[in-house]
Amino acid sequence: MTLVGLSTAFCMREHPSPARFVTVVIALGGLLPLASVRAIAEDTEEKDHVAVLEFGATGEREISERTSHLGPTVGIEIEPVENWLEVELGASTYRSQGATNWELELPFKKPFRLSSTIEVMPGLGPTWAHTTQPGVRSSVWGAEAVIDFFFWRSKRLGWYLEPSYGVALGNGDKKSVALTAGIFFAVP
Repeated sequence: MTLVGLSTAFCMREHPSPARFVTVVIALGGLLPLASVRAIAEDTEEKDHVAVLEFGATGEREISERTSHLGPTVGIEIEPVENWLEVELGASTYRSQGATNWELELPFKKPFRLSSTIEVMPGLGPTWAHTTQPGVRSSVWGAEAVIDFFFWRSKRLGWYLEPSYGVALGNGDKKSVALTAGIFFAVP
């Protein structure tokens, strides 16, 4: 199954349950500190990159409107406090209901290295969305919860999955679930 097919399959599910998503996020968040003890013992080498560039596709399902859309996404991640804080600036765009939509996100994440090739980063952060759709506020702020799964294939390259749940604070307080997938490159 392709990334687009995977994103579509995730987003087209009928009535995705935000409660189920939040339950999974909380359960994983509770288990991650146990995994990080082992990961700290294994993590003897220092990071040799300044940032990580992400390129991918995102599929989003707006729960309140029962609409789905796919679009490209890009992002850059930095780790200002090693092994404690990772900050991502992401941008995506899509067309829906005859309008062009842009979204920016700035989640603050806690990295957990599960092995030398797998990293998990739960996080929270603000979002900003802009639309050209007539009859609605053109710009709204929101918040989202994310869990990044990084799979390092080499020292500088890998792929990622990022399920998320978001709330837009305006235009009816829209709620959405999304799945983003793509590749990433470490910048030396």
